[in-house]
Amino acid sequence: MKILLVTGRIAEKEVRKIAEKYDCDVYVADVDVASFITPKHLENLDLSKYDIVIVPGSASGDWKKLEKEKGVKIRLGTIHYTDLPLLLENIDEIELSHKIPACKLISINKAEENIKLVDSLDECYFHIGNVKIGGRMKIVAEIVDATKLDNDSLIDKIEYYTESGADIIDLGIPLEFDLRDVERVVKVARDCCDALSIDTFNRKVVEVGVKHGVDMIMSVSKENLDCLEFVGDKAVVVVDRDVNNLLKLVEKVEKYTEKVIADPLLEPLNVFDSLMRYYEFRRRSDIPLLMGVANVTELMDADSIGINALLAYIAEEIGCQILFTTEASDKTRGSVRELKVATYMAKVSKLKRVPPKDLGFDLLVFKEKRVRRDRFEAKKIVEAKPSEFVRDPMGDFRIWIDDKIYCQHEKATIVGNNAKDILDTVIRLGLVSRLDHAGYLGRELKKAEIALKLGKSYVQDEELNFGIYSKKSIKNST
Repeated sequence: MKILLVTGRIAEKEVRKIAEKYDCDVYVADVDVASFITPKHLENLDLSKYDIVIVPGSASGDWKKLEKEKGVKIRLGTIHYTDLPLLLENIDEIELSHKIPACKLISINKAEENIKLVDSLDECYFHIGNVKIGGRMKIVAEIVDATKLDNDSLIDKIEYYTESGADIIDLGIPLEFDLRDVERVVKVARDCCDALSIDTFNRKVVEVGVKHGVDMIMSVSKENLDCLEFVGDKAVVVVDRDVNNLLKLVEKVEKYTEKVIADPLLEPLNVFDSLMRYYEFRRRSDIPLLMGVANVTELMDADSIGINALLAYIAEEIGCQILFTTEASDKTRGSVRELKVATYMAKVSKLKRVPPKDLGFDLLVFKEKRVRRDRFEAKKIVEAKPSEFVRDPMGDFRIWIDDKIYCQHEKATIVGNNAKDILDTVIRLGLVSRLDHAGYLGRELKKAEIALKLGKSYVQDEELNFGIYSKKSIKNST
């Protein structure tokens, strides 16, 4: 396939290096920045010897019209030249677009392909409610102290979990409870999810839960085996730290129900030993396994994203079918979504026998696979220096975040989801008169926007805290 890569003067050197490696030609348009290229830059070129002409992914214009005029495919490439190798390696497998950049198209296509592959798996141990146990690992999301929530709060929590990707909703029952509240939350939750679980050691709670429609009983051990007389055809999760004892428990529970799930318990202080218990149990039994990853994520002061990803990958290797989590603390907010993505990554990795990367979806937040830096020739350099503060006669602003960004002036409180819209509104309403004040607002509003997206705290005039990536890292704090 004969390929022409179109670029601007600034990226020419790097694009030529890539083109040489993949045997492509390069055309440098009469423009510095590649994203400013339009169909006019190519209208006088003879493109007849090429099978496809790839223009920058951020270039605007009616490329379909030019393609028709030239009789040669002219399609959008990647937004940044660093992603060109990924495109060129997949050029025969993807139909490029006139409107969607190739990098986004590749990700979308790969994601759809991999999700379809995983969702088509027909392995099935049994069903919990309407949820098939088998194929991709399923996510159980616990609502801690469910009986302490009113109905609206409970429904909101269930909807949040299901939208995040939870397959099964688990009602965590506190040690002190009123059976009327247990009945209430089970009835409310029953109508809001595909599969409902209840987590308790109490015999009466199990009885009430089964009576009103739960599909799974969590945490059955040798201490509360008497609750089995109520389970009927419900799924039961049996727990024990000793593999031999757990196998014996499984045999006892199988006399009451065919839907038995084993949990050798993942412990935060003995993670490796715990994982070896899972491995040993799987070596000796093929019944479904549940891994409580929340035991680690909740009790470790580290971002949950990487922990959840790694534990999900290990769980897939061991042969687990269910992952249990909760979002009981601020630092683990998002764990359900993280685990849902991780289950797809782990399963695709196993099925295709490839590392869990370049799958069309990922769990990267603060770091990138390829760092992109455009470098320009610096001219007329001036050292940056702060100016003295001068109050804007139009007045001050108070900025905070809740569900949105709030920017309060004495004449109006502007609410929005992104810094640009709010600042544009401030300017349109004439609420700022100094350039330095407008610049300050832009900085603070962008900080607020980042904090809102990441679920972090925002305090006006304070720097966002990014842990070891801030100046006060462990290395230099000593």
